[in-house]
Amino acid sequence: MINRIMNNKLYLISIIIIIFVFLSSAIIGGCKIQVEAEDNEEGTAQIEEVSEEESAQAEEKAISEVNDISVEEVYQIISSNQDYIILDVRTPDEFKEGHIEGAILIPVLELDNRLGELPKDKPIITYCRSGIRSRNAANILVENGFTQIYDMGGILDWIDKGYPVIEKE
Repeated sequence: MINRIMNNKLYLISIIIIIFVFLSSAIIGGCKIQVEAEDNEEGTAQIEEVSEEESAQAEEKAISEVNDISVEEVYQIISSNQDYIILDVRTPDEFKEGHIEGAILIPVLELDNRLGELPKDKPIITYCRSGIRSRNAANILVENGFTQIYDMGGILDWIDKGYPVIEKE
């Protein structure tokens, strides 16, 4: 009989421990609450509650992404004197060989240390020779809080379209 009582107590203690562990992991893990809400015509919809911080991060991420822009669009922006920053991220020697008029030169390898030279409140268009460094530069800008970032790719596409370049000896 004592064995039977002890087994029942162990059984109850085991269940209590399992419930405690489950609830603790749910609370500590920050489980998200899902609430069923009726939708007027489409049955039910799932609504997920998120914190204000998560919501702000999601909104910032949606705003802060690299947007592709064509050389034709950049040419129109420059032709209409819109207030954009054109950022050349190539080397100084490449810049001298030919660059877009009005472009600011900050080589991609120096960009992290020179972010303070760029305004955060203006759209920035990045370009390089073929598009790899400009995408890296655009990503660096986004990671550092710049929100209006456009990647044109390479000046080779610009030149292929016959658009003007400035050469410095």
